[in-house]
Amino acid sequence: MRVFITILIDSLRLLRARALFWVTLALSALVAVLFLSIGFTPTGMSGLFGLLNWEQEMLRAGSPMAEAAYLWVFSTFVVGMWLSWVAVGLALISCASIFPDFLAEGSIGVSLSKPVRRLTIFLYKYIGSMMFVTLQVGVFALIVFLAIRWRLGVWNASVFWAVPVVALIFSYLYSVVVLVAVRTRSVLAAIFAAIVVWFVSWAGQKGEEVLYAVAQNEVAEVEGKTSWKQWHKMSVWAMAVLPKTGETADLLDRLIVAGGQRGIGQGAMIESMAGDEFGEAPEIDAAYERHTIGYIVGTSLAFEAVLLGLAAWIFCRKDY
Repeated sequence: MRVFITILIDSLRLLRARALFWVTLALSALVAVLFLSIGFTPTGMSGLFGLLNWEQEMLRAGSPMAEAAYLWVFSTFVVGMWLSWVAVGLALISCASIFPDFLAEGSIGVSLSKPVRRLTIFLYKYIGSMMFVTLQVGVFALIVFLAIRWRLGVWNASVFWAVPVVALIFSYLYSVVVLVAVRTRSVLAAIFAAIVVWFVSWAGQKGEEVLYAVAQNEVAEVEGKTSWKQWHKMSVWAMAVLPKTGETADLLDRLIVAGGQRGIGQGAMIESMAGDEFGEAPEIDAAYERHTIGYIVGTSLAFEAVLLGLAAWIFCRKDY
């Protein structure tokens, strides 16, 4: 335990010494304050603590749609855009140098001179890096939790699902960073490799979504030709080996509860805005939730385990 604490403190010290660490925290605090500034009035919705006002009867204070809209803003913009993209990207850049700096001459020699297995040191270093994004999102979720209580008068603990979900997204990509960093000791190469995997994963998911939509509207298969359903099945197999960064972020639409009934999926919001009962959108949600949570997280963690296994093998066998 003493070795773990020492390695963790060393990782945090390296992060604190970089300006990007403080920039990330400052930007996260700014986004949290902007979300906190959103409120509801007797006539609609307000922003920037009342400086902006939008008149909308269904979003007035105390209406059933108020909580759903507030959580939708949190899921779509705060998590879907900020935490899932910008914050994860900044965290990758901030943490990308941890392993290369640790592997530099002099730094790693001190750790390897102690009676601790190399694999243990590797795992401690990885966990210490993961704690950076976990703590950042945890504080952010706490602010949102208190904001919902202040604005809506309800305690909604489901917003804390953002912590493991965003940590998972970061871990998928950080495993790429760790493998390349251990192999090359290059920060730029590690960041570039993670960005490439991130983009391929995103593009693959969007392509699979399009093929799924086309396949569902296919009238009949043409004899002797590959149907759209077959193309979609092949895309699913191709995506199985990649981390599901986008779909993991979309899990929050299923996990965050609004109105004490269900998640805030796209189907529910569309039907609600149309004036229907909250949560009635079977066709839209069936497409949106076409993959199970077990498949999304399981295949992504398998990808991460393979890369971390290779990185650990290189770390344990390489001479420093």
